[in-house]
Amino acid sequence: MKKVLSVLKWFCSLLVVSAGINFFERMYKLMHYTIYGGSKAKVFKLSIPEDWNDNYYYSLSFIVLILMGYLIYLIVEFRRVIFNFSKENVFTKENSDRLRKVGRGLMIYAAVVLCFAIVLGLIIEREPSINADSTLPGKIGYTFGYIIGTAISKVLPILVVALFVQFISFLVVKGSVLQEENNLTI
Repeated sequence: MKKVLSVLKWFCSLLVVSAGINFFERMYKLMHYTIYGGSKAKVFKLSIPEDWNDNYYYSLSFIVLILMGYLIYLIVEFRRVIFNFSKENVFTKENSDRLRKVGRGLMIYAAVVLCFAIVLGLIIEREPSINADSTLPGKIGYTFGYIIGTAISKVLPILVVALFVQFISFLVVKGSVLQEENNLTI
């Protein structure tokens, strides 16, 4: 069990470093675009049209940076739980609260990313379809379904992990109660 926790600690530490590097890379791209111009970086994995006002790009990029910072915070909280597990402090209220916070935070993160991906996808895809042959009612429905499907496929793994973390939090609470009862009977 010690080896597994050791590997998990390294994995969480590398995840924090990787997310931090990605955060600073996005910040650098935003600053580079602000100073030198050039092409806009993708936001929510969508290409922002060049004819859009730069204020939209800046505000969406700022929202992405805030979400990435929030995700880094959640990963650090999860890392703390793993470090507590390695110190033999498994069934504690502190670990349960942190796991519950991480699970809920991941659900909030996924919901925000899903909403932005759907709304931006619909706005970006709507513009070319107005100029194209908009008399095809099936094309609008197909585009709408495609955008929702791709947005859900982006956040589905995050939601699965969030539910799994919530389940582990529930198990830690039950284990804490059992451990407390066991300590009282001895």
